[in-house]
Amino acid sequence: MSSTKISVVIPTYNAEKYIKQCIDASLGQTYENIEVIVIDDGSKDNTLSICREIEKTDSRLRVHTQENGGASAARNAGLDLATGDYVVFFDADDYPEKTLIEEYVNAIEANDDKDVGLIVAGMYFDKHCNKHISSKKKILEVAYGYAEGENYLLSRSAAAMLAWLRIFNFVTNKCYKLSRLNDNNIRFDKVVNIGEDLQFNLDYIECSDGYINVINKPLYHYIMRKEDSLSVSYHENDLEDTKRIYTRFIDWEMSQDEVVEDNILVIKGIYLYDWVRRFAAMYSAYRTGKASCDVKKTLNREMKSKEFQKLLKETYSAGKVSTLRYVCLRTGSYRLFYLVRYIYQFMKG
Repeated sequence: MSSTKISVVIPTYNAEKYIKQCIDASLGQTYENIEVIVIDDGSKDNTLSICREIEKTDSRLRVHTQENGGASAARNAGLDLATGDYVVFFDADDYPEKTLIEEYVNAIEANDDKDVGLIVAGMYFDKHCNKHISSKKKILEVAYGYAEGENYLLSRSAAAMLAWLRIFNFVTNKCYKLSRLNDNNIRFDKVVNIGEDLQFNLDYIECSDGYINVINKPLYHYIMRKEDSLSVSYHENDLEDTKRIYTRFIDWEMSQDEVVEDNILVIKGIYLYDWVRRFAAMYSAYRTGKASCDVKKTLNREMKSKEFQKLLKETYSAGKVSTLRYVCLRTGSYRLFYLVRYIYQFMKG
């Protein structure tokens, strides 16, 4: 067995329906030199007792509990307790393929003589809210010359492409060197509710010279459940946090070698998508009485701002946004866009 030790950090809160599957999938990895650290973030259901029962059966599992502080605080607690050479994060309501950690270790050892800054695996997006829709694989696309199952060393500017494929912004499909996190005091921002994973990844890659190693196979199951399908959470500072993190991402991408204009336009397309999601959350909060009329005023002002309209035009001209979405947003009437968006998401299931 390899001497490389991997720490698995799982934050959990009121996850009694899912936590056993996640822990079992973690302890059942084909690579056994691991420790699994579950941080119970003040659960009020049976999550903690389920974790304690499993803890009795496998010495590699360590369960810790704390007062509720959010996922970022729980992940940070797990990092403080981790003793491995590398660390990975799983979410309690998702689960990994049984070979995920073995694939990470193989990539680490195969590239021991190369300068690798970040290791990324492909993902499954499992839509449990609609049994008629199969899982979607998120990997480097065969149409662009990539083969499923292969490993690739990509330039850092490829972060834009990985973000477009929806496998860069997450932390749950990546492997991080623990000493690099600790030496650079990299932790999750407990104040941020939106984009904390992307912020963490940018903090890490800025301190990690070298290639992005992509394991081009889906190895982590991100579960999309019914309760997540038609709603977007709202927090007061989400809009400003979204603008700040994507401005940083664009600036970072522009500073990379081999960057081309399309890399920047790709990130701007994602930026627009998430900006509009913040609009959706604001409007929903206003309609349901969870936010004051000031939120509606902010929404109208943001939609008509030069910054937003410029981004909308750029991304539409580059083919990164659909004509229907573009026309709705150009009107400046969010009620129209919200209605179209709701109908579309409802039909998707």
